[in-house]
Amino acid sequence: MNSYKIFDVPINSINLGEAISQLGEKRLKIFTPNPEILLESERNPEYKTALLQGDLMLPDGHGLQLVSTLLKIKSKFLRVLCYLPFLLIFLFWKKPFKKIFPEIIHGADFMLVLVSWAELNNKSVFFLGAFGNSAEKTSDYFKNVHSNLKIAGFSNIDPSEKAFELVKSSNADVLFVAYGAPKQEIFVSKYFDKLDNLSIAMCVGGSFDFFSGNIKRAPNFIRNIGLEWLWRLFLNPIKRSKRIFNALVVFPLTAIFSSR
Repeated sequence: MNSYKIFDVPINSINLGEAISQLGEKRLKIFTPNPEILLESERNPEYKTALLQGDLMLPDGHGLQLVSTLLKIKSKFLRVLCYLPFLLIFLFWKKPFKKIFPEIIHGADFMLVLVSWAELNNKSVFFLGAFGNSAEKTSDYFKNVHSNLKIAGFSNIDPSEKAFELVKSSNADVLFVAYGAPKQEIFVSKYFDKLDNLSIAMCVGGSFDFFSGNIKRAPNFIRNIGLEWLWRLFLNPIKRSKRIFNALVVFPLTAIFSSR
């Protein structure tokens, strides 16, 4: 698979169909690099080491398309000059920015695909992490939608040796980990090789909140035009404004000046 490095982290340059074709080919650690994750990897060497162990690195975040386009310009001075006009175009027209990352694959969307794959292939799944009863409610949601899905277990236990033992004793084939970055990738990288029964472990961030009903996700047409960030900003302006600022300002400018 082709990949493109941002902050020395390789991200697969693939579409959804190509990502799906990887399922079942070999054991996979699936990570979903987005602007915030990549920024954290620059600050946290332990986290970057964990990220580099990913087998399938899904491009999750439209900011990757903006930055990869800017970085095609060799001169840092010209990148700075182009940043604002590129950003203004990018907010409403994504097509010119899809040369390197033809498709953004959101973690929640691929989680849906992976659950369907697990049901079809008679694989059991385990939901680990998040807060409160989100893992349990997520398990209930998927069991209702996929009646033949085998649920190996669920838990909101903190990342620890106990969490590892719980997953190991479940004999799950597929593990969804929702601790958020950087905890989830560090946990998976540390324990994946010790979980012999696992075929796939996927880090899914806040995806349990969508499927448990805690947070309402944007309608499909808003997601399809790349404006899900605007929907999330409307629902939670205080929390999301910082994330959007990081994705559209801090991330591109950091990449512009840190990349050759």
